[in-house]
Amino acid sequence: MTIRHHPGDEFLMAHASGAAGEAVSLLVGTHLALCPLCRSKVASMEQIGGALLDDVAPADMSAASLPAVMAKLDDVAQDKDVRAAGPLPPVIAPEPLRSYIHGDIDRVRWIPIGPGVSYRPLLKHQDARVQLIRTSPGAGVGTHTHRGEELTLVLAGGFTDVTGSYRRGDLQTTTPEIVHRPVTDDDGYCITLAMTDAPLKFMSPVVGALGKLFGF
Repeated sequence: MTIRHHPGDEFLMAHASGAAGEAVSLLVGTHLALCPLCRSKVASMEQIGGALLDDVAPADMSAASLPAVMAKLDDVAQDKDVRAAGPLPPVIAPEPLRSYIHGDIDRVRWIPIGPGVSYRPLLKHQDARVQLIRTSPGAGVGTHTHRGEELTLVLAGGFTDVTGSYRRGDLQTTTPEIVHRPVTDDDGYCITLAMTDAPLKFMSPVVGALGKLFGF
């Protein structure tokens, strides 16, 4: 698997520092599970952040702080032992996505929204929305532009639009100046994980009304 499209460094830095919101972290974290290059970048960013923290003067702590922290670490270790005792499910949906859908992609209950297109909403926080979208070969979401940013991560299959072609692991970032209609490649279903921080702006009023109904 060759990944050609990656999140910008600003998204990687926000994820590494913990400054990204839940929606962006879900997209970027799932991409990292598929992309060794970006994992290496994030590891370097975290090392730089750790080096900067080394220069910060330590704060005084109470005598009870260390026992409290050690007790929490014991709790985490016990949790890991319990989880590891059960059988591991087939890894199709990488973490952190798998935790949101409670398993693999085949557990998703899709909601049809148009010819060859179905979806499953996963997360809504303030203006940010994250949803899984499944499209049949040759199908696609209607032509649209954006009122904000849209991140789209390919989990299976692929799609093509005016900006290029995207396959498993590729992450597309689009902004208000881009008008496009992603169309699924002919070799099978395309499943994507998509995040928007503002509603899409569809060129067709009918598709726009449908998109508003389903939260696009």
